[in-house]
Amino acid sequence: MKKKFSCKCKSGCDSRRCSCLKNNEPCDESCKCKDCQNPINGVDTESLSICTIQNIREYKTLTTEELEKKHELPCECEKVSLKLLMDQYSCSKCNTVYWYSFCWDEIVDDDHTWHCEICGTCRDWREWHCDECNKCTYGVTLPCENCNRQARYSDYY
Repeated sequence: MKKKFSCKCKSGCDSRRCSCLKNNEPCDESCKCKDCQNPINGVDTESLSICTIQNIREYKTLTTEELEKKHELPCECEKVSLKLLMDQYSCSKCNTVYWYSFCWDEIVDDDHTWHCEICGTCRDWREWHCDECNKCTYGVTLPCENCNRQARYSDYY
């Protein structure tokens, strides 16, 4: 994956003010940052969900034992290690896709849950991000509860 952003941080790249971290990317040699402490540096993000990447500090505190611990999927078809749920995991029996939500501290069904990259939180499938007021709102066909803008088809796809 080609890096799209670079930063010039003077404060350590450990907050969302860093353009790299804000865009879920590590810092690299193209950046002109000082005392870089971007928590994504050195992490293989290719096998991580956006929820995991945006909660990278919590992910990095998990021990090998915690990552290897088996958890029963909500469908109750099988038990899988937490490590497999850091990205999307398809149940081998029912093919339902699951992933671990750091926001909700539970295994969630991909058909009913999504992670808003802008707000940085997991959301119910009936919620959508309003580009007008820049907040997530409830209701598939309802106007935005924050600014009254009507949802468009492009908000979902």
